[in-house]
Amino acid sequence: MTSVTPYSIAVSDTKLQQLRQKLEYTTFPDELEASGWDMGVPLHEIKRLIAVWREQFDWRAQEQKLNEQLPQVNVRVGVKGFGELNIHAVHHRSGNSKAIPLLFIHGWPGSFLEATRIIPLLTKNNGDGPVFDVVAPSLPNFGFSEGVKKRGFGLAQYAEALHKVMIALGYEEYVLQGGDWGSMIARTMSQYYPQSTQAIHLNFTPVIPPYPWRSPYQFLKSLVSVPFSAKDRGYIARTMGYITRGNGYLRQQETRPQTLGYGLHDSPVGLLAWIYDKMHTWSDKYPWTDEEILTWVSVYYFSTAGPTASTRIYYEASAPKSSGNAAVSEDGAQKDLLERTDVNYMSMEQVFGARAPQNVRFAVAQFREEIIMWPMAWYRSIGNVVQETEYDRGGHFAAWEVPELLASDIKRFVGNNGPAYGAVADRDGY
Repeated sequence: MTSVTPYSIAVSDTKLQQLRQKLEYTTFPDELEASGWDMGVPLHEIKRLIAVWREQFDWRAQEQKLNEQLPQVNVRVGVKGFGELNIHAVHHRSGNSKAIPLLFIHGWPGSFLEATRIIPLLTKNNGDGPVFDVVAPSLPNFGFSEGVKKRGFGLAQYAEALHKVMIALGYEEYVLQGGDWGSMIARTMSQYYPQSTQAIHLNFTPVIPPYPWRSPYQFLKSLVSVPFSAKDRGYIARTMGYITRGNGYLRQQETRPQTLGYGLHDSPVGLLAWIYDKMHTWSDKYPWTDEEILTWVSVYYFSTAGPTASTRIYYEASAPKSSGNAAVSEDGAQKDLLERTDVNYMSMEQVFGARAPQNVRFAVAQFREEIIMWPMAWYRSIGNVVQETEYDRGGHFAAWEVPELLASDIKRFVGNNGPAYGAVADRDGY
């Protein structure tokens, strides 16, 4: 069963009062002399932001602005094995009967807020391409969507939930746009719903490198067809730096989300530092304002399921883990209780290595300061990549940092004469 009802953000007075009390009694650690960002968020930055959060920041004003500017809905959908979930989503209609439906999927530590800067560029006819009806959900466990209480809610379940949101809103076919987890969920959707998701635009595209022992043909082809340039070598070096020095957060959330979650849930300063560290480090020298930082973090602090829930996607989407518990089948063989089949489970590694059906067309946009960057030729392993673009500015949060570049790239992808034109039947956006 599905249902769609209007939604307005309304954080309770009790939660606001609790936040004020916690901020009032914040204590801070010390810091080594001459510390910079290399050890994490500098102490003076956190002290300043906590003071602003406590004394100046007005969540009610932000709440009102979001409710006035963004048409929002609650979509109730069923997910196999998990019952019904309430999914919060921005649903911005352009008013054009031929508008192209676009599902914008955020990641961590982003939210539906990231879509707010590209919505005006995509939903208005500015004479520069097609227009879109934009749907920007809060992922289950994130923002103002409901949290999941059972184990095993992985990429296949995120894909199912979002597909059913689009169906409930009247879109049998739609274009996808994803960065961070949105990229991996979009690619998962291409495996399960290829007839509905025939055009996918990605601004973050992790793939398994074509190691010679894993994919010898692809490895040799990449070397022969596109010899490594200085730029390609720079991409690989940047990615290896992230893998060796920059993904500690991922390993923590992938292996011990609950342990980390106590600090994120109970301490506003802990949550602020954890998220702001990535906002600063992963962007391309973007001049974050205090209001932007605190609004992003407040969405996590006031989220329906709490900030701990959002970290569990890392655990659930990693390779199946043994819990130490086993069930015994009829033939006496032990079977791990967390074992998943391809029917209802896809790990990150499986998504990285999977090739989408040929009818699904991809656009890959790579921005200068993305955290994972490979030679463009390597991305073709994901499927039918028909548009490749490299930009000399922008970072991990492209929709927020450089919305005009991202919107233009999407329009070129599915617009008239674009490589994915006509991917949504009877909708050309003009």
